[in-house]
Amino acid sequence: MAISSVLTDIPTNQNFVHSNKFSFYFPTLSFTRFFVQSVNVPDVSTQEVFVPTQFNPTYRHGDQLNFDPLAITVLVDEDLRVWEESFNWLRALTSPTKYSEYIKNGGFKNMKTPYADAVLIINTNSNIPNLKFTFKDCHPTSLTGLSFSSASSPETTMSATITYRYDYYTLERLTT
Repeated sequence: MAISSVLTDIPTNQNFVHSNKFSFYFPTLSFTRFFVQSVNVPDVSTQEVFVPTQFNPTYRHGDQLNFDPLAITVLVDEDLRVWEESFNWLRALTSPTKYSEYIKNGGFKNMKTPYADAVLIINTNSNIPNLKFTFKDCHPTSLTGLSFSSASSPETTMSATITYRYDYYTLERLTT
């Protein structure tokens, strides 16, 4: 490899990403955007394909991507609005007491479909939007419960974790 090609591969931006420079939202969930405390970019993988040979076996890449669930942690407001949004979405997906609660029959008024895209924006150190992850056709699969305790200190803030399944996610670079 020539020295000149090695020198051209030096990154122009050598800043590190900071874990608190992000925003996350569902266009259909108004409260979630304000109370998100943490979000993960889920693992993505493919199955390895075993290829036998007359010598040592080899492995090749699979033909499908597997996306792990998306999990977010939200701080719970005292009106429980952020928790209630996801609870209502889960309830509308399952019709727990009668069929009319199901989303297609008006169970959740803010949505036209049981699925919604979610957006995670990663900012630069200067808080300029840099990268955009779009999680396609999300739906909640779990919502943690709320634990109340008279032994907790008044400063204790309650949080909840919401887990979503989605079809796939994309990554878009917002800056050059």
